[in-house]
Order: sequence, then structure tokens, then C-alpha cells
Amino acid sequence: MDIPTLKSFVTVVEAGSFTAAGQRLKVSQSAVSQQIRLLERSLGAPLFTRHPRKVTLTQAGEVLLPYARQIIAKVEEAKAVVSDFEGLGRGRVVIGAGGAVCHHILPSLLDEFTARFGKIEIRVTSGFSAEILKRTLEGSVDLGLLVLPIDRQGIVVSEIGRDELFAIAPKGHPWEKLDRVKPKDFREQPLVIYDRESHTFKIMERYLLEAGVLPSISMELNDLEAVKKMVTVGLGVSIVAAWVARDEIANQGLVVKRLAPAGLYRSWGLIRRANETPTASQKGFINVCDALFPRLIESPL
Repeated sequence: MDIPTLKSFVTVVEAGSFTAAGQRLKVSQSAVSQQIRLLERSLGAPLFTRHPRKVTLTQAGEVLLPYARQIIAKVEEAKAVVSDFEGLGRGRVVIGAGGAVCHHILPSLLDEFTARFGKIEIRVTSGFSAEILKRTLEGSVDLGLLVLPIDRQGIVVSEIGRDELFAIAPKGHPWEKLDRVKPKDFREQPLVIYDRESHTFKIMERYLLEAGVLPSISMELNDLEAVKKMVTVGLGVSIVAAWVARDEIANQGLVVKRLAPAGLYRSWGLIRRANETPTASQKGFINVCDALFPRLIESPL
């Protein structure tokens, strides 16, 4: 009985079939089946009942499952402790976040983190939320900064802040005269959006649809900086967090207005794998996020 075999066993349980487990582990279905057969042979009991398209645990499998998870977790914890070398001021943390966070928030977080833990190696992966979540689950990202909610097995989520979304429009737009922008004010306005699959778009879409306003999407972009540029040159309006438009607010390059009736907000979370104990390096970054992230996403208005 070895760790890779136990990991295959747990993955089959979570995936529901040998084929799905093989896809997660990036090995063939036959390789997973062979590992499970060897494990069953070494234990002297069948662990799964095979069905045409799925497998279910036998009583022996039910008994083994908690032990397998504990063994895997302890081995991962031991690896983290041995590899972290915190006593010598060394270690590594891989952080995943979207482009806007990497552009506007992460530099300040990493500046503080580096000041406290100067010799720790930092790696950053930028991507859409789904990609960061996938990489966190797979193990290539240690900690992810994402908009909530995140509802996925195998992930621990800690809420670390809440920001406010604002309507933005080009200078000279009729919204300049408004105190707050109402959903009805978006009627017949070309809407420039960021990533239709993002939580932010879904929050925006729900805000408008609940007021009976059908969004008139003129552009969909995968870069928030591009969204701001398109709005600045008069190609539409949008909804973004105020911290994303901090520079434009400072130089008055955009019309930025709160949303009626009482503002529109979203929550942010820090995610990590549930079956691993955070290393000291990771705990250090978590502490920096807890202390600084809420202030960094505060509205400058």
C-alpha cells in the first residue's frame, strides 16, 4: 500500500468512476483500475462495487476511506514542513489571481509580504477564476484570490474583503449630472463587459434583470484595462469596482457613479486545498491578505 495508490483510491471515490478518476489524475482508466485491484488484493477485500458507468464503495471501502484521507494529509503535511525550511527564512508560495488583482492589488500585498519574509520564493499565476480554481485543486497554485461564491469540494474558502461596484461612463456623458445611476439608466446604453462567465458579470446582470432591464452588450473583453479604455473613448458604459478605476478617478478621466438604490457589492475570498495544511510561507501570505486586502479594495470615492 503506497501513497499514489491511496490517492487513486480517494480520487475514484470523489470522481465516481475509474474513467473520471483517470482524467483527474492524467493517467489511463486501466492504470487506475490496476492500482485499485492491487490495493484490493493487498487488503484481501473488494473496495468497490462495479456498475456499468460508476462505482460505489463496499463496506471495506467505507472503512478504508477516512484512513486513506488521513494518511495522505499527513504525508502532505510532512512534505510541507520538510520543504518549507522556515527556520532558515526560505520557502515558496504560488499565488493565483485575475488580471485586475495582479495589476492593482497584488503588488502592494507582495511588497508587504516580501518585507516580512524576504527570502521566500514567490510565484504568481494570472488567469480567469475557473482557471485559478482548477490550478488550485490540481496543486500548481497554493492560494487563490477570487470573487465569491466558490462552491467546490476540496477547497477551503476564507472571506477576506468586500468591495463596491460602480457605474462608469465617458466624460461628458449624461450620467455626470446624476447622484446615483439607476438600472433604468442603462436602457439603450451600449454595455462593455468583462468576461460573461465571471461572477462580476453575473452580479451586474442580476442587478439589471431584477429591475426589468435587459443588458445591451456591445463588447465582451477579457481585460479590465481594455474595458476602461473602451469606456473612456466613448464606446459604451460599464460597471467596475472603484479600485480598478482609481487612476481614472484621480485624474477625472471617467464619470464614476454609485449604483442605486443602495450600492452594489461583492465579496472576495482566499482559497486553498482542503486536504493540505498550509505551510508557514502560505500562512504568512494569508496573514498579509487578512490585514491589507480589505483596505486595498476600499472605494477611493
